[in-house]
Amino acid sequence: MPLEVEWIRDVDGFAALAGEWDALLPRDAHPFDLHCWYLAWWNAFGASSELALCTVWRKGELAGAFPLCADGRRLRGLANVHSGMFRPLATDEEAMEALIAAALAGRPSEVELPMLPTVGGSLPLLEDRVREATMLPFAEPSSLSPIVDTSGDVEEWRKGSGSSWKGRLARYRRKMQRDHDAELEFVAVPDNLEAWLEEGLRVEASGWKGEAGTAIVSSPDTESFYRDIAGRFHDRGELRLSRIALDGQAVAFSFCILWANRLYSLKAGYDESWRKLVPGLVMQLSIVERCFELGLEAYELLGETSDWKEKIATGSRPHVTLRAYSRRPTGLLRYAYRVRVRPVLKKSYRRLRPMRRGRRARASISRTPIGPQETRPKDEQ
Repeated sequence: MPLEVEWIRDVDGFAALAGEWDALLPRDAHPFDLHCWYLAWWNAFGASSELALCTVWRKGELAGAFPLCADGRRLRGLANVHSGMFRPLATDEEAMEALIAAALAGRPSEVELPMLPTVGGSLPLLEDRVREATMLPFAEPSSLSPIVDTSGDVEEWRKGSGSSWKGRLARYRRKMQRDHDAELEFVAVPDNLEAWLEEGLRVEASGWKGEAGTAIVSSPDTESFYRDIAGRFHDRGELRLSRIALDGQAVAFSFCILWANRLYSLKAGYDESWRKLVPGLVMQLSIVERCFELGLEAYELLGETSDWKEKIATGSRPHVTLRAYSRRPTGLLRYAYRVRVRPVLKKSYRRLRPMRRGRRARASISRTPIGPQETRPKDEQ
């Protein structure tokens, strides 16, 4: 049966696909595949682009969906730094082939698909079809997202990588409970979503994220997105929040989605005035232990890797951003910059960065790290 292609360019048409869209989900689906995720993303971040949702249909039923937007003749995936993963969805190989061919049939000047998993996804097929469309593909590593396997024995995990570091965090947790009126809640269903969110957003913005302008509340679009996501997944029964409060004051907060027996960490933060008790890291340790208790398959930390994530993770998922350029002059120039020039600039920047850090360190008042030390990872979800 031939497949029919339809481009959906209005939000109402997009919204109407909810039930059929989620019926497409493969066995390895994650929450970032869901229709409600993409609709929330578009409502928050889509204002500067035109919706360009490519779909294929078989006998009147949705067989594939490629969530895209258009800036002129440039196509982009509906994904950004707030997305855990991204990929086209289809019921079978035939539908996937037709979906990708349809997306490229209009000869876009450029295609940008962020956060594509490199394993078990559609990346090889996308690269092949881009070449067949006489475009130049470039798959650039974008993130290596750590994962904690929590399907085994928690004691084995405690004895694994970073065992002494985990032990020190456990002692800080006992100190919190001994010296303070401590409220510890991990991987909990919020009984008052609005109150939990207000408290958590306030904590996340209280320190370096607020100063750097990367906190959720620093951007109206970002705040709108996370509030929308929280409400949608709370209604589905899949929102999970964690918090530490000491002497009546919230000092650490985490915002997660529980999906298909895996916990996905979207955002976390801590109050830097309690830095000596490393509440953010204590919370992460406690979340992992709670995942073991609940019999969850894994805790997905998402975002980029960092020192503290490496100490608790047991594996990782690599992602790339796939870019493709037309062979017209502008496309060739952009391809050359991305493949040849930009890597050299990045390498030079990395060489200079330690020197800049050294100058800043010498100009500031030094502080002695305490215990495991609460860090400020710029890539923290």
